[in-house]
Amino acid sequence: MNHHDHGLATRLVHSAGANPLGAVATPVFDTASFVMADMAAHQRSVEDTSRHDYYSRIRNPTVAALESTLASIDSAPRALAFASGMAAITTALLALGRRAGHLIASDQLFVNSREWLAQDSPDFGCEVTFVDLTDLTALAAAFRPTTRAVFFEEFTNPLLGVLDIEAIVAIAHDHGALAVVDNTLASPVLFRPLELGADIVIHSATKYLAGHGRVLAGALAGSGPAMDAIADLRRRLGTIITPHNAASVSAGMSTLELRVDRASATALRLAELADAHDATATVNYPGLASSPGHALACRLTGGQRFGGMLSFTLREPARKAAVYDSFAQFVRATSLGDVVSLVDTVDDPDVLRLSVGIESPDDLLADLDKALSAAL
Repeated sequence: MNHHDHGLATRLVHSAGANPLGAVATPVFDTASFVMADMAAHQRSVEDTSRHDYYSRIRNPTVAALESTLASIDSAPRALAFASGMAAITTALLALGRRAGHLIASDQLFVNSREWLAQDSPDFGCEVTFVDLTDLTALAAAFRPTTRAVFFEEFTNPLLGVLDIEAIVAIAHDHGALAVVDNTLASPVLFRPLELGADIVIHSATKYLAGHGRVLAGALAGSGPAMDAIADLRRRLGTIITPHNAASVSAGMSTLELRVDRASATALRLAELADAHDATATVNYPGLASSPGHALACRLTGGQRFGGMLSFTLREPARKAAVYDSFAQFVRATSLGDVVSLVDTVDDPDVLRLSVGIESPDDLLADLDKALSAAL
């Protein structure tokens, strides 16, 4: 039985493989380069950079151990780790779209992803069309002969929309394009896009994978020539993760399923409280039966857990600052997926976004109720 046959929690702990010198935890190979035994060894390293260590910008044993776990949990033959989530996104999309390529992107994307696609990718010879991917007819109409990929977030940030991934993947493949999915908000605990036919899955590993707010990191997994192209560009751009950050992500991932389970259970209770509160106008959480994406989310996740992210708007938008300032247990900070619960104003004048951590649920419920009451 290989690691892909084990349960997720087992893969998170054991899929990195055997460590040198019998180390239980993955050692940090804090070195820029590695000794070549002879010319033949050097030649092997040059011919297959994915399997031999000679320079840490190309491959490092600590990074390779992390990538082994990433590949296992995303059900992929190969994974690559990056210096940040944006490093993973930009390297991947640049490798796919440059030199007169065309990308279709969701019109509901993390602000930095949207800005890079709109403002920077054309400078590299890549055209981008933004499409409402809830409209599958509009998606089908957006393809060109040069379209190379469709890029989208499965759970969108910050409004927690849920897209029909299987339908989008089918349409992309019908047009000879790849489906590239940012699965940061859901994480591999809720679902794994590659198992649903997607070609490449991307994570900001800063978030749920690392889980403790200490490092910036990115990751992607997939198969085929696209992965070779992305790996080659990572080598030339130098966007690989550092060994120390790779070790930190590996350590965080060992508790990923436990953290997401806890955050999901608490987030549902928080969403129900917010939904019933007189201060809120809308509450965005796919676990709510009233959510437009609830049926899709149940199909994707099995209906047992829906993640630790929710957002809401207020009946009195002018009271947003008062609510934001009233949080005590939720830390006022950007990012998400930490063990600490966070509240963020995000890139929307009306929305407040909560990232639920692992604190005592009753403390978080009391904090949210108190903060929302500041809007009344």
